[in-house]
Amino acid sequence: MPPLTKLMQRLLPWVLAALICITIGSLPAVAQEASAPRTLVVSGHGRAQTPTSLVQISLGLSNKGDSAKDTYTALNKRSSAVVKLLKSGKAKVVKTSNINLTVKSDRDGKPQKDGYDGYQNIEFQVPAADIGVLDDAIATDIDRLNNIQYVASEASISAARNTALENAIADAQAQAKVALDKLGFTTQEIVDINVGDPHIQSPKNNPNPDSYSSWSENIPAIEGGEQTVDVTVTLKIRY
Repeated sequence: MPPLTKLMQRLLPWVLAALICITIGSLPAVAQEASAPRTLVVSGHGRAQTPTSLVQISLGLSNKGDSAKDTYTALNKRSSAVVKLLKSGKAKVVKTSNINLTVKSDRDGKPQKDGYDGYQNIEFQVPAADIGVLDDAIATDIDRLNNIQYVASEASISAARNTALENAIADAQAQAKVALDKLGFTTQEIVDINVGDPHIQSPKNNPNPDSYSSWSENIPAIEGGEQTVDVTVTLKIRY
C-alpha cells in the first residue's frame, strides 16, 4: 500500500472526529437563533390639554444715579416696595431677576452725571381671577410691562401628563393589535417600555401694550386658553 494511502487512513478518524465536534458545537447557536423570540416595536403618541388658571407677569424697573451704590440702592428700594405689595396680596412665586447696571462715560472716561443706569425685572404669578393686582403694581410707577402669559398650575400639568401617557400607551397597543391581527399573530407579552420626556407647550406671550392703560382696559377680555402636553411611548412586544 502506498505511503500516502496509509497516511490518509491514519488521519481519517481524526478528520471525522473534528468534523463531528464542529457540527455539534454549532448546533446550540443554530438552535438559539431558531428559537429567538419574535418581537414588534411600536411607538404611540398621547396628548392632553389643561386649562391655564394662573397669570405669569414680568415687570421692569429702572433707575439713574451718580454712582453705582446710589443707583442700586434706589432701585432696590423701589423693587422691595413692589415685591412687598405683591406678596401682601395673592401673588405667588415672586422673584427678581436680570439685575443690570451700566455706566455712561464722557470723553475723558469719567462717568457722566446720572450716568449709571440700573434695571431689574420682577416676575410673579397670580390666580387668573386676581389679575387686577397688575393695576396695583402699575400704580407703583413701574417702568415697563415686559410680558404677561396665562399658564397652568403644576398640579394640572402633572395630571395632564398622566393622561397623555395613558393615551400614548393605548395608541401603541392599538397599533400593535392592528398589525398583529392582520398578520395572524397575537400579543404574548410586553418585554420593554420606553417613555419619552413629555413636551409641555409653552404659553404664548401676549404682545406688549403701547401704554399701561390699554392693558387695564382690555384685561377682562383676555382669554387664558389651554396648555398642551405631548408624550411618546415605545413598546417592545413579543408575539
